[in-house]
This record gives sequence, C-alpha cells and structure tokens, in this order.
Amino acid sequence: MDSSTIFDDIATYCMFVGYARSGHSLIGALLDAHPNVIIADQLDAMKYIQDGIGKQHLFELILHNSQLSVQRGRARGGHLYGVSNQWQGRFTSMRVIGDKKGQQATLHLRDDPKLLWKLEQTIALPVKLIHVIRNPYDNIATKYLKRLRHGTVDFQSLIEEHFLLYQTVADIKRRVASEDMLDIPHEAMIERPVLWLQTLCKFLGINCPDDYTTACSQVVFSSPNKSRHKIDWDQDDIERVRAQMASYDFLSGYSFET
Repeated sequence: MDSSTIFDDIATYCMFVGYARSGHSLIGALLDAHPNVIIADQLDAMKYIQDGIGKQHLFELILHNSQLSVQRGRARGGHLYGVSNQWQGRFTSMRVIGDKKGQQATLHLRDDPKLLWKLEQTIALPVKLIHVIRNPYDNIATKYLKRLRHGTVDFQSLIEEHFLLYQTVADIKRRVASEDMLDIPHEAMIERPVLWLQTLCKFLGINCPDDYTTACSQVVFSSPNKSRHKIDWDQDDIERVRAQMASYDFLSGYSFET
C-alpha cells in the first residue's frame, strides 16, 4: 500500500486519559485487534504533539509501534494481550488511530491543557477520549505493589498523587463534549466484554463484528484483580480515599468493601 495514502481513510483519533494500572493495556490491545483500528502501545503521542510533530509522521510512528508490539506478543505488565485470528498491527481499512498511554497523556494535559487543542489542529480529525476507571483502592494498591519492588514507598503521597490525576481528568471532562469522552469501568468491562466492545465501537463510529468480539472475549480476565486485599491498609488511609472519592461522580459506586 502506498505510504502516502495509507492514512487517508482515518476518520477518528482515539486517545486514553486516566491512570496507570487501570486496564488501559487490555482495552488498547482489544481495539488494536479490530480490522479498522490501529492503537499504539505506550507511544506517548502527546509528547510528540508537544514537540511539534506533523500528522503523517505521528501516524507512521503509531502504526510502527502497533506492529512492534504485536511482534513482542502485545505484552504488558506480565500479561499477554495478543488476540488470535484478528487484526493487531494490521487493518483492512484504517478508520481509527490512536495511542493508549493514558496516565502520561493526562499528565501532559495537566501541565498544558492547550495540548488537546494542538492535537486537534495537528491531525485535523475528531478526537475521542477513553477514560478507564478502576476501583481506586485496587488502582492505588497495584501502583504501590509495583513501586515497592524498587524501594520504599510513601503511601500517603501515592494516594495524593493518584487523586491529582482524578482532578485532572475531571478538568478535562469539563472542557470536552460529553459525546467525545467515554467512561469505561474496568470491572464492568471484564464482566461483560462483548457489551463494552460494542459500546466502544459505537463510540468510535465503527462496526463490531461477532468474530471480533468472540476472539477478544477470550483474552479478557475471568475476574477483576482485587489487589486492595494484597496489602495492609490503615483505617485512616481507607477513610482518606473514601472521603476524596466523594468529589468525583465517576467514582460513585466504588468502595473498599465491594
């Protein structure tokens, strides 16, 4: 295929915002398996936008990243997210392109909210944002356990750092039209993957073939990882998280107990 026209059918740019260790890798890999979608794995596209990259070069980097990720088994965080007999790193007609480095994109937008406008101006396409939400207690605990491998961790500072990300996402939500941002509860995605894949495809303006959802469902975990139970929590920390959660509507329904 002519590299100068390979991206001509793209109608939508997809980016993730949110938090590390919340399920971005799973959803990014499942989207990349769609015949009309290419999603990079941890490219940090917003850094390239910040540096002034052009549209063609950015899209070439995203496609190359997706293809490299497939060669490595679409591995992330000790898990393999390869979807058999589907389209990871390949496509029939590329309609959606994007990057799943959600927490880093959120940090870029916290430092420079105008970067989203710069992205839109650079690519001259509609931008759709995917916001994956995980139980905050599990999200924080998973981050803590990962960092603990490299030394001691100030748990209270980690909690505050995590809630700064929630605040940044809330700020982004106020600036973005509601139809351009989709909240996906990680636990609900695992419980009903076909329904949420259909929701994702509708959000991105693409069809959702049955063979695609069936193949993707085989990759989804059997149940969410409740990592909050893998660490010892002080009651004060449980209450600190609970109190701060109340400020964010998208965290309603989550608790330490459920």
